[in-house]
Amino acid sequence: MDTPMAEAAESISDDDGIDRINQLPNSLLHHILSFLPTKTCVQTTPLVSRKWRNLWKNLEALDFCDSSSPQIYEFDNDEQFLIFSVFVNTVLTLRKSRVVRKFCLSCYHVQLDPFYNHSIDTWINATIGPNLEEFHLTLLTAAGFNRVPLSLFSCPNLVSLSFNDYIILQLQDNSKICLPSLKLLQLLDMYNLDLNSVNALLSGCPVLENLEISFAPESLATLRLSSSTLKRLKIDVENEVGAYLEIDAPDLKYLSLTNIMFLNAASVGNLHNVEEAHLDVFSTHRAPSSPSTSESVEPVLRLLQALSGIKHLKLLSSTTKWLFAAPVLDFPEFCHLLYLELWLLSFNSSFLIDMLQKCPVLQTLITFNDKCALRLH
Repeated sequence: MDTPMAEAAESISDDDGIDRINQLPNSLLHHILSFLPTKTCVQTTPLVSRKWRNLWKNLEALDFCDSSSPQIYEFDNDEQFLIFSVFVNTVLTLRKSRVVRKFCLSCYHVQLDPFYNHSIDTWINATIGPNLEEFHLTLLTAAGFNRVPLSLFSCPNLVSLSFNDYIILQLQDNSKICLPSLKLLQLLDMYNLDLNSVNALLSGCPVLENLEISFAPESLATLRLSSSTLKRLKIDVENEVGAYLEIDAPDLKYLSLTNIMFLNAASVGNLHNVEEAHLDVFSTHRAPSSPSTSESVEPVLRLLQALSGIKHLKLLSSTTKWLFAAPVLDFPEFCHLLYLELWLLSFNSSFLIDMLQKCPVLQTLITFNDKCALRLH
């Protein structure tokens, strides 16, 4: 049976008898194949033409995905992981080029298995080097993978780095962390994420532009962000523990915070270039049952004041609840705000009027409560 790639190659040569696809330089063919999973490249390219038979051996982009992942909770997948590991080891052994620019690994194995940890460790170390530009690791295992080599955090050309799921970072010595080219960092669904390790990692990323973190901490800790290059920031705390944030990012354009708290008003600064923000934030206490003074919402108000140049603002009900509870509420003026979305636990006309008076050029207002949404233009 012809594969889609083989059919495409045949159709190119049918028009005038000239095989144009095989006239393309290998560098361009390698670039095209770099967007495909490695398994697809290995299985399909030999069927296209003789020239394509060994193209995959010189690929500098490797993308391995354990196909057993949808069934991990239904049966013991030891045998499936063994098949997957044989494939990955074969590809790494038969490759002619030792240069790796992009490495993606998605692997799922719930059993406590030394062979699993050894395999992952071997594959990671085989790809780390001065040419590495992208590294994306997604692992799900019973005890968590805590063997990410420190050498990964000193790759001079690494531009994009992401960790997903059960990966444990243990970075205490920030003197050994140097990622001078890193622009994108994602730490997603990392339930054992240590913010001290994150702070150490961020200290070695001088040109970082995009940071996304989602995790479920076991205790309160503080994340410190001081960056003159950061443009996008998204932090999502996925449980009720929350996390403190200290932020100073004068070039930030997009801000999204969920279950974030601020120790004091001084922990917020230099956010005047933010254009869009989604806020689910609190002051130093988790639930504003009956704050007696306006100081209890001062960190939230300081955050809003720092965002006075914003154009698109979304305030979640947890944040508006804090603002409702304040005996004195002095909103900053949002001179450039065009879109405002408010999630309210109950309708509050005085709160809305106070907000609208500070939004002279507002074009769209959307309010949500437990029953309905109201949209005004």
